[in-house]
Amino acid sequence: MGALRAFTAAVLALVFALNVFGIPDARAQAETDRALEQRVKAAFLYRFADFVIWPDTAFAKPDSPFVIAVAGADGVADHLRTITAGRSVGGRPIEIRRVGASDPVPTAQILFISGSDRARLREHLRAAPRYSLVVSEVEGALEQGSVINFVIAEDRVRFEISLESAEKRGLRLSSRLLAVARNVRGSP
Repeated sequence: MGALRAFTAAVLALVFALNVFGIPDARAQAETDRALEQRVKAAFLYRFADFVIWPDTAFAKPDSPFVIAVAGADGVADHLRTITAGRSVGGRPIEIRRVGASDPVPTAQILFISGSDRARLREHLRAAPRYSLVVSEVEGALEQGSVINFVIAEDRVRFEISLESAEKRGLRLSSRLLAVARNVRGSP
């Protein structure tokens, strides 16, 4: 929880700096807001890895990388590459993979499906490997099988969780993650 608080404080400091110095052009402000939202989501995606337990069978080999696949959100993928550079998860190097419009879903421990790829949500959910933490930003995605879904509430990036979807995917979520979720649905 301390790491999430520190992260939140850093995000708030950045937002404060942007508000104090202002951005005169409304379009520039909207672009800055979108970039900030993408950075926050990328940071959450990276941090989720610390609060989920994957079975050993989620990895092809003992030295397989920890893969985060991103469908339809190039900005999030770019921020993830920056955030994860030189870092690892459970001693595994992190690999960021983009999923293009015609690309199959790769074997990944985390699959992020952006709102811009909502038309392919069901397809991605069906194609996601069994042990993937599927994270989305599409209204109604939890009901369709996503484990975590980003929402904007009170001008902040929040997330909701489906325990039923996590169980179906063979994932165990930390109580610390559940405690900071905006909404937790179902019970395993």
